Amino acid sequence: MKKWISCILLSALLITAIPVSPVTAAETDCTGKLVASGSNINVSLSFPLAVTEKITSLRFKLKVSIISGTMNEPVFTFNNAVQSEVKESGTISGNDNYIVDVVMSGKKGNLVFPADGQADIGTLSLKPSGSTYKISTQFTGINGEAPSAEYVTETGQSAIEVPLVNTEIITTEGSSSGQSSSSSVYVPSATKKPDASAEPSTAPSATNTPGINEPSGTSAPGTPEEPGGDITFDKDKKPSMSVSSKKGSRVVTFKWNIIDGADGYIFYSASGKSGNYKKIRTISKPDRISCNVTMAYASSYSLRMRAFKTSGDGSRIFGQYSKVKKLTTAPAKVKGVKARISGTKINLSWKKVKNAKGYQIYAGKKKNGNYSLVKTLKKGSVLKTTVKKNKKYKYFKARAYVNNASKKRVYGNFCTSIKVK
Repeated sequence: MKKWISCILLSALLITAIPVSPVTAAETDCTGKLVASGSNINVSLSFPLAVTEKITSLRFKLKVSIISGTMNEPVFTFNNAVQSEVKESGTISGNDNYIVDVVMSGKKGNLVFPADGQADIGTLSLKPSGSTYKISTQFTGINGEAPSAEYVTETGQSAIEVPLVNTEIITTEGSSSGQSSSSSVYVPSATKKPDASAEPSTAPSATNTPGINEPSGTSAPGTPEEPGGDITFDKDKKPSMSVSSKKGSRVVTFKWNIIDGADGYIFYSASGKSGNYKKIRTISKPDRISCNVTMAYASSYSLRMRAFKTSGDGSRIFGQYSKVKKLTTAPAKVKGVKARISGTKINLSWKKVKNAKGYQIYAGKKKNGNYSLVKTLKKGSVLKTTVKKNKKYKYFKARAYVNNASKKRVYGNFCTSIKVK
């Protein structure tokens, strides 16, 4: 990501202010703070008072290093008070370390930072797996080692990368006695200043980042540029993706076009009304153009994907999201079907199928012969019915159905034929 000095923007804003007031260091410093509580690390940031526009999108990285002992992948949990439509964190493992990439993005009015510029972002939970361990945690750079963060304001400008000053390295220790301790060491701020003549970042802005209820499928802000001039990862190209599933199946087939320079692809799904996307599959073979993912029965999904490139430090550079595709999986097979003659009627019953909106009952004279629809039940809660006794009704079979986003029925597979008793 090409860096440019943030004071250029600040100067432009201050030119319009009369009278011109000097800007102090405290007004331009950006600070990251880590506070340890056992194996949990509270993460907070403060942004400069001189940034007069409201920050709606933010990205930063944490580096977790294993000094001694062992640990599982750390987990980042966002603070509920953070007003952001998108809250995502990705973790890349390296040699005895993890890089945690944290992204928040919203629209105008969804502010990551309150008016005072201070925000508790969330908690990083370390996962030591041994009785004795020593682990360090620190802020790291978006594109290098020097601690930095990247933000976008509500006007939707290009992402701006700024150094984080006076950050700390937190060291957490544990022993077989169950006691833990922590210490902190300040990290000097980077003395190298960004080139003031550099072009602004071309990362996507907050205005085209997908929100919770916004199935636009575009990428999160602050996507870094690929390191080195010999890498040709086309991160601005959206993958062309299609999704499908076979009749009666809950297996979703993804097909897509290859993105130049990508190292792999990540697939996401969102279900229900929350719109929260979750990672469901990672393909690390860049020449793959299809994959299957087993989803839940009788469920409606919004699906999307994006390509990634792995940089030298192990972090991932993400491309644009594909367009969102919607798909509803079939319900499971009906089980426990019974058909019994009672006078001039045949009583039918079966077990409930999860999420089913209704059932269809078919009857036939021969087990492997032709069947005809004899009853459609439009409530998933109805688990029994009757049909008139008929010499042609010797065998019965049933299937459940759900409705997709277009109100069309998606049918499950038929159960095994049941003979009338």
